[in-house]
Formats: sequence, structure tokens, C-alpha cells
Amino acid sequence: MAFNLLETVSGLFNNDLVSKAASSLGESEGGIAKAMTGIVPTVLAGLLNKAGSGGIGATSIFSMAQDAAGSGMLGNLAGMLGGGSKSGGSSGLLNMANSVFGDKLGNIGSLISSFSGIKPSSASSLLNIAAPAALGAIGKHASANNLDAGGLVSMLVSQKDNILKALPAGLGLASA
Repeated sequence: MAFNLLETVSGLFNNDLVSKAASSLGESEGGIAKAMTGIVPTVLAGLLNKAGSGGIGATSIFSMAQDAAGSGMLGNLAGMLGGGSKSGGSSGLLNMANSVFGDKLGNIGSLISSFSGIKPSSASSLLNIAAPAALGAIGKHASANNLDAGGLVSMLVSQKDNILKALPAGLGLASA
């Protein structure tokens, strides 16, 4: 019954989505799948880091999570592969990775690329899908459990050990 954020977000990137991403990005399915094993915990660690940065971080994550959950994008992650869906809010969703990582985003994309053997541009595309997907899952959970910004941060912190254990060696940058 306990909520496992890492499993929930990882589950969004099923075999069908991995296959579509590989085709869309010109990568192997194995490379995309490996990249996702690094991207999902990296994004979650980045959210943990941002949430721990004080009240503004918690409020920012809560707001982004509500936006992502309300966008309907969780039901159409494949639609974001081409740089966004046709919905008006897609550009905001695609900027969520930048909002989470700031000037570290390029370096994180390079680390994911090196880790998984995919192109840096593909790693960047996947980060830009994974961040709003993670935030959407968090927002959906927060809504279902009537969590406010503080409750959301408490939930994230309760998942910290699980998230940090899942980070591949060398990708701990996001939690620094």
C-alpha cells in the first residue's frame, strides 16, 4: 500500500514508450531503457534537492506538480517525443527540467549520454519528458492524498533513501 515514487515514475516509461522514444530519437531501445534507469532517479533527486532548498523550492515544486498533473500529459507521454504535443501548455512542461536543474541540466544530459551510450541531444529530450512526467505523478499523488506543499515535501523526503540508492554511480550530481 505504501507509495513508491521511483516505481511509479519508472512505470510510466514502459516498453511501448521506450520503443517509441528509440524510434523517434534514432536510438536503440536498450540505450533508451538504460538512460531511463539513470534519468528517473536523477530527476527525482533533483526534485528532492529543490524541495530541500527552502520554502520557495517546495512551493515551486508543488505548483509545477499541479500544472503537470492537470495537463493530461501523463496519458500522452509519447506525444511529447517530438518536442511537445499540440496542447498550448507543452512548452511550459518542456521547461520543467530546466526549472529543476537550472545550469546543471546540460552537464546532467552529458552524464546520462555517457552512462547510457545515447546522444546528448537524446538524453536532453528524455530529461525534458521525464521531469514533467515525474512532477505529474507527484501532483496526482498529492491531489489524491490532499497534500499541500509541505506534505508533498514530506512525501519526497520519505522517498529519499530509495531514490538515492537507485542513482547510478557518477550521476549523484543532481543531489549535490
